[in-house]
Amino acid sequence: MTSLGIIGDCALVALGGGLGALSRFGVTQLPFIEHDKFYYTVGINITGSLVIGILWAVFHYLGVPRWVYMLAITGFLGGYTTYSSFSLDAMQLLHDGRIAEMLSYVAITLLGGLGACALGLFGTDRLLKLI
Repeated sequence: MTSLGIIGDCALVALGGGLGALSRFGVTQLPFIEHDKFYYTVGINITGSLVIGILWAVFHYLGVPRWVYMLAITGFLGGYTTYSSFSLDAMQLLHDGRIAEMLSYVAITLLGGLGACALGLFGTDRLLKLI
């Protein structure tokens, strides 16, 4: 079965998205850093990129059905990751005249996210090939 129909597909994405959004909210409640939301957004983007790389490699390796991708990647990680918030945060930093911090924030998020995704995807793929 490749699809559960539009209603089933929507339900899976909504369920995963709700869980992802709750997870994102949970991360912002952790007391690791003073409550400067910019650092939480960076952490969420990088961990989301790492997890999407790992899941993609595992799902591809196992040949999981489409609904699993929809629940976990489209739904959960779509609700968890925050690139729209990232864009707004960067523009708020720019608007506030914090240009060096904005450039650093953008560079860390982009390079960290791409690096984490590559680590998750290629590292997991390599480990799975050893099995």
